[in-house]
Amino acid sequence: MWVIIALASLAVAIILVLCVPLETVLSVNVYGKPKFHVRLAWFFGLVNKEITTGREKPGKEKRVAEGKRKTNIKTVFQILRTKGLLQQLKRLLKDIFKNLKIRDLRLNFRIGLDDPADTGLLFALIGPAAFFLGSSRVHEIKVEPSFEDRVVFEGYLSGALRLTPIRMVVPLLRFTFSPPAIRIFKKLAVAKWKRTK
Repeated sequence: MWVIIALASLAVAIILVLCVPLETVLSVNVYGKPKFHVRLAWFFGLVNKEITTGREKPGKEKRVAEGKRKTNIKTVFQILRTKGLLQQLKRLLKDIFKNLKIRDLRLNFRIGLDDPADTGLLFALIGPAAFFLGSSRVHEIKVEPSFEDRVVFEGYLSGALRLTPIRMVVPLLRFTFSPPAIRIFKKLAVAKWKRTK
């Protein structure tokens, strides 16, 4: 009996905690080496966390092999071609934006893949959303394609967001356990197994 009461109390406590809004201020700068900074404020500012990446460490240089990059791009497009994924992504994004309060958003990116046809396919997916968001007078949003014969991803993003975590539980579970997502997890597991073999 006491175990049931303790578990019920824990469940109620978790639900109440997830009902507290999460404030997020983020900035991403991708010109050469990506730099990322995010500040999370939760529980009315009592819990604060800052995350910064992209700082160069002296004496260390990272090189990305061309073959590995092409393999990653190939995997991404195999994922994008998964049957039913587009509908699930649209539904997830709709749920996220419905529950997300954007106080300030500035985004300016230039994106291109090594094959112009792949760039066209990518913008067929993200173009309508970028156009819809860019029509807002409140936020500054601009996403442009690059049809050069090389991978291009550069620009910046900054914004202040507010999200109530409890509202994201159902959309995330629905997406995670959807048939397209399960097929993607299987593909990623097989690809990782092949790399480690």
